[in-house]
Amino acid sequence: MAMSKLDVLAIGAHPDDVELGCGGTLALLAAQGRRVGIVHLTRGERGTRGTSAEREEEAQRAAAALGAVELTFLDCGDGALRTGEAEEDALIGVLRAPPFRPDLVIGPTPHDRHPDHGRAHNLVEAACFYSGLTNRAADRGPAYRPAAVFSYMQHDEFPVSFIVDVTSAWAAKVASLDAYRSQIFQEKKDTKDGKDQKDGMPEKEEKVTKVSTPQFRLAVEGRARHFGEMINAELGEPFWSRTPLAVRDLLMLLPGGVR
Repeated sequence: MAMSKLDVLAIGAHPDDVELGCGGTLALLAAQGRRVGIVHLTRGERGTRGTSAEREEEAQRAAAALGAVELTFLDCGDGALRTGEAEEDALIGVLRAPPFRPDLVIGPTPHDRHPDHGRAHNLVEAACFYSGLTNRAADRGPAYRPAAVFSYMQHDEFPVSFIVDVTSAWAAKVASLDAYRSQIFQEKKDTKDGKDQKDGMPEKEEKVTKVSTPQFRLAVEGRARHFGEMINAELGEPFWSRTPLAVRDLLMLLPGGVR
């Protein structure tokens, strides 16, 4: 029997980073039959809202909504993400493990509002390279290097290398965001008595954060509509590649929609 492995592994500094940045792309790939996995480098243990246990449970439900077949957490330190040799070796161990061994890694943005995101980018880039060295972290399994590492957009923009049409997978992305009830603003739903309620929002009063506002939730869709329009699609997710992209069929790059 062939060894199980992933086609794509998405990595985020905190639970909800992956879902916000490339959730639509992951759901699209999963729907196409690709094996998709997720790694959270922390449990968001120092976040303003929610406990690490709550965030882990939310992450599990979000991964299921996207169709991910693997999910794991590392302990790289929320709020001061560590990027040393021990953290690199921990991620190398994931990259080399038979359930993972991804062809493609999608990771955090190079520079961003949250310092953990930029640190996570450096950690992911380093681990993906070092994972291919036979004499590095030899106790973590045979050397293995993903074919490419792309970055999804978070708060700050970057020069976009390509955009994925995620229109057909948007409902799955929304479901993954709805899983993060302690973090992300939840849309109101009508109850049987005609009154509105916030679905799944915590009963306790919690401090308002940037991502817990309705404006942020609207901005997530607004950004997707902006990048979708750039490729003549309804909704799109942008990515950055440090290296040029290989193209086998130039006509596959032609946008659809109205010209």
